[in-house]
Amino acid sequence: MNSNRRTQPKSRRPKTLTKEKKPRTKVRKLPVKLGEIDFTFLFLIIVLLAFGLVMLLSASTPSANTKIGDSYYFFVRQLCGVGVGAIGMIFFAMVDYHKYKKYVNWAFWIGIVLLICCRVPVIGQMRNGAWRWLKTPFIQLQPSEFMKPLIVMFFAKLISEKKYRLDNLPGLGVYAAVLVIIAGIMWLWQKHLSGAIVICAMGVVVMLLAGAKLRYFIIAACAAVPVGAMLLLQDPTRWGRVLSFIDPFRDTGDKSYQITQSLIAIGTGGLFGKGLGQSVQKYGFLPEPYNDFIFAIVCEELGFIGAIIVIALFVALVARGIKIAMEAPDIYGSLVTMGIVSHIAIQSLFNIAVVSCSIPTTGMSLPFFSYGGTAIMVLVAEMGIVLNVSRQSTKTKTLPK
Repeated sequence: MNSNRRTQPKSRRPKTLTKEKKPRTKVRKLPVKLGEIDFTFLFLIIVLLAFGLVMLLSASTPSANTKIGDSYYFFVRQLCGVGVGAIGMIFFAMVDYHKYKKYVNWAFWIGIVLLICCRVPVIGQMRNGAWRWLKTPFIQLQPSEFMKPLIVMFFAKLISEKKYRLDNLPGLGVYAAVLVIIAGIMWLWQKHLSGAIVICAMGVVVMLLAGAKLRYFIIAACAAVPVGAMLLLQDPTRWGRVLSFIDPFRDTGDKSYQITQSLIAIGTGGLFGKGLGQSVQKYGFLPEPYNDFIFAIVCEELGFIGAIIVIALFVALVARGIKIAMEAPDIYGSLVTMGIVSHIAIQSLFNIAVVSCSIPTTGMSLPFFSYGGTAIMVLVAEMGIVLNVSRQSTKTKTLPK
């Protein structure tokens, strides 16, 4: 039956409106500008370098004239080292420290190989019974100086990637094994105890800051005491240094001679010192006054006031470095910065303690002051890493694409 009703057209449902795609926003960091460098940290570096060069020139002139026949020999070589280090500092300050993070492992193991090569007769060189240097056509390199920033960056990389946990003994054992290997190479193979102490201390600082439990290190230190005492008793030179520390005036003509002359320099400096360049101990009395015992010359020429100024500069640099580490954008940058800052803190503390006969003599240089081409180059260059971390400490902002 046909219906007269008009067929109603099917009602069409309105198509669902597709949502308009909103323009995506991309989270990216603002371009890093040169003005974001921590200029306070940079200023302290420049002041310490200038202060150190002036004191090195004053302390080294008599020895350079006597040994080399050129009064400016040590000063010029140190100045060249500062120049090369400054180029490295500029490079590391400008290049994002994340970009060379992937090469840290390779650099670390190359550093281990270089430590071993120091005793190879063809390329290694021995001085005063120690194998610490490699011969090159232009400069004698000391690989242990490269290991100081490398151990920090290597540990920081492992920790940031969470490959080995520090809150359990198996994970902690991996880091401890690395330090034991380095200490063994440097102490037993190179006869470089002071360098081994600094590198191990820097590694321990990074581990503690990353969450390792302190009690494990206390137990390890207690276990290492009898081993260290046995090794000291077997080495007449180091045992003699311990006896000189206990009684600095027991043998002033031989084993206690250097520390005795250092104490004389400190004592005769008084409150204001004898004046810049007026030291007497640097004229053949204090052995190598431009190296490990340069702080004694600072005390003699600039007095107690000058010594306090030097210590205050180191404290200010370390404090500013800690601030940069606390504001770092990631755990890797924070640990690397703290490790580098600990290098300055540990080495300056040990050097000043040795010079003032507060601990036995260890042969540790004073950062920014003591003579040493490789040491000053690496030290200045690694300051660039800290400056680069300071440039990235600003907060991430959201910008339209």
